Amino acid sequence: MIGFVGGGSMAEAIIGGLLSVSREGVIVSDKSRDRLSYLKKRYRVKTVSDNRKVLSSADVVVLAVKPGDITDVAGEIRESVTEGHLIVSIAAGVRLAYLSEQLGTRRLIRVMPNAPAFVGEAMSVVSPMEGIGEKDLKTAVDMFKAVGEVLVLGEDKMDAVTALSGSGPAFFAYFVESMAEAGVRMGLSAPDALVLTLQTAAGTIRMLREGQTPAGLKQMVTSPAGTTAEGLYRLEKNSLKAALKEAVEAAARRAEELSRRQ
Repeated sequence: MIGFVGGGSMAEAIIGGLLSVSREGVIVSDKSRDRLSYLKKRYRVKTVSDNRKVLSSADVVVLAVKPGDITDVAGEIRESVTEGHLIVSIAAGVRLAYLSEQLGTRRLIRVMPNAPAFVGEAMSVVSPMEGIGEKDLKTAVDMFKAVGEVLVLGEDKMDAVTALSGSGPAFFAYFVESMAEAGVRMGLSAPDALVLTLQTAAGTIRMLREGQTPAGLKQMVTSPAGTTAEGLYRLEKNSLKAALKEAVEAAARRAEELSRRQ
C-alpha cells in the first residue's frame, strides 16, 4: 500500500501515473473533504481525513503537503512513523536533515518532480538520505518513473534542480508565449501562431533527444546571411542567453534562501 499525506494536484498526478502501471493499493489523506471525495470517485482510492491513518495502512508514505505545512504535519504523524515506513517527501525546499529531525527517522527520500507530471512527462530528481538502501531507492525511482524521467542526485544539487526543472516549465512557457505573440504581430491568427510554435518546439526537442546537439541544430538551420542568422544576431544583441542564465541562477538562489528558513 502506498500512502499520500496530502491530496493536491501533484499528488493526484503521481497517483494517476501509479495506477496506470500498478495495481498496488493507494490511500490518501487531505484536510479537504471535497478533495477526498473527488479523488475517491476519480481514482477509486481509499481516502481518510486523519493523516495518521495513512501510516497505519501504508509502508511507503509520500508527504505531498505544502512546505509551510510540513512542521504541523510532521508533528501530527511523528508518533506513527516506524522503522517500517519509507517516507518520500515532495515538499519543495524542505531538506532531509529537517525532515529527519521532525519525524525521528532517517529512512527518508526527497524528490523534486515538476509540472509535466500531469501529462506523464515529468522530470523528477530523487535525493536519498545518507544510508538509504538500494531497495528503498529503487522503490522511489520506480514510483516517479510512472510520471516521467528520473535522475538520482545528491541533495546538494536540489537548489539547481529546483531552478532548472522546477521553474523551467514557466520559463519555456514564457518563451513559447513570446514566439506566438511575435507570430500574431506578423499577421498570423493566435491559434495558428500557437500551433506553429508548439510543433516547432516539439520537433526540436525530439531532434535533441535523439542525439542532435543544440550547437549542431543551430548550424543545420542557419544559412550565411539568412533569416535564422539575422534572428540569432538579434537574440544575442538583446542578451537573451544572458537573461535566461540570470533567471535560472536567480531562481536557484531563491530556492536556497527558502530552504534556509527551516
